[in-house]
Amino acid sequence: MNSRLLWMILLLIALFPVLSQAAEVTYSAKLNGVECADCKKTISRALGKIKGVKTVRIVKEGENAHRLSVVTDGSTPISQAEANAALGKDSHYSITSWSKN
Repeated sequence: MNSRLLWMILLLIALFPVLSQAAEVTYSAKLNGVECADCKKTISRALGKIKGVKTVRIVKEGENAHRLSVVTDGSTPISQAEANAALGKDSHYSITSWSKN
C-alpha cells in the first residue's frame, strides 16, 4: 500500500509542471502602416517584448491591409491598448481591431 501511494505522489510531482501551464492564447488584429519587410520586423520585435508573447505573424491581405496574429503562453491577457503602446507613441503603425481567438 505504501509503495502504491509513493508511486502516485511521484507521478503527480512529475506531471505537475505540465498541469500547471496555461494554454496558449491567440489574438488576431488588423494592422495599418506596414509598408515593407523591415516594418514587419520592427513590429514583431516590439510586440515580442510583451510578457508572454511567443509568436508574432503579419500577413498581407490586400493593398494596404495586414492581418496580425499574436500567440501568447496564456499567462497574461493582452489588450489592444497594450499592443499599440508596445509599438510606440511615435510609430506610424496602428492596430485597428483586436480579438482573442
